Amino acid sequence: MPLVTISLARGKSDQYLAAVSQSVHDALVAELNTKPDDNFQLIHQYDPSEMVFNRGLRGGARSDDWIVFTITDGPDRGERAKRRFYQTLVHLLEERSGVRPADVSVIMTVTPPENLSLAGGVIGTDVAAAESLETAAKAPGTRDTYTRAEMTYAVTQLFQSRDRSRILPILRDDVVLTVPTTLPYGGQFTGRAAFDDFFAKIPGGGAVWKSFDSVVDDVIAAEDHIIARLTNTAVVKATGKTVVFQNLWFFGVVGGRITSAQLYADTAATTSDASG
Repeated sequence: MPLVTISLARGKSDQYLAAVSQSVHDALVAELNTKPDDNFQLIHQYDPSEMVFNRGLRGGARSDDWIVFTITDGPDRGERAKRRFYQTLVHLLEERSGVRPADVSVIMTVTPPENLSLAGGVIGTDVAAAESLETAAKAPGTRDTYTRAEMTYAVTQLFQSRDRSRILPILRDDVVLTVPTTLPYGGQFTGRAAFDDFFAKIPGGGAVWKSFDSVVDDVIAAEDHIIARLTNTAVVKATGKTVVFQNLWFFGVVGGRITSAQLYADTAATTSDASG
């Protein structure tokens, strides 16, 4: 999501401001592959005494109509794309608003997604991962590997929202799911369908728990694995007792795909309550 700040002299008409705004957005879409609906801008207007600049240094001569575009973006689009963007921007501004190319300055800043939260306290890496996974889901079979950020997001959604749609495409076809056999629903399950079936319902299929809710305490991604630490609150079906306990899921990663999932739980302490 490019965030564009437009700084210019006060007193321009609404039509002028709208044309300037549309020009920079159209240039971003045309040259930097910004999505058409990805449009976030702030327009700052200044009195002449609040604009201090050298009128002839590095590209002048600048006039009172000097405009500065400050663009904060996530991915680095590369020098060639940026060259095209600068040229397209000044062309559109001159054509639509009469802005002289010498009056246009651009400052582009690249910041990693983890430095952004666009809304709701959600870290930018999750937003980027969600968008890329949604794009991949629309074209099945086009992705052979996935990034650690995408896998971390998918694992988080699996436990936080019970959303299996994010993680299923990331699983290898022969993924192996291992649950301690000391649990009533323990065993080893192979394949994407078996994984989907296990997480589609309450552990044990409702025979053990009346309800089962998990809170994600932490998700840690390494080169060859992802670890999810959970705090679970469950109601035992047989007794109606509410129990709270922690466990850990270990996901093995090979070649950008999840190859295994294993539950680690203190079964000695929890089997009396049928928990896992």
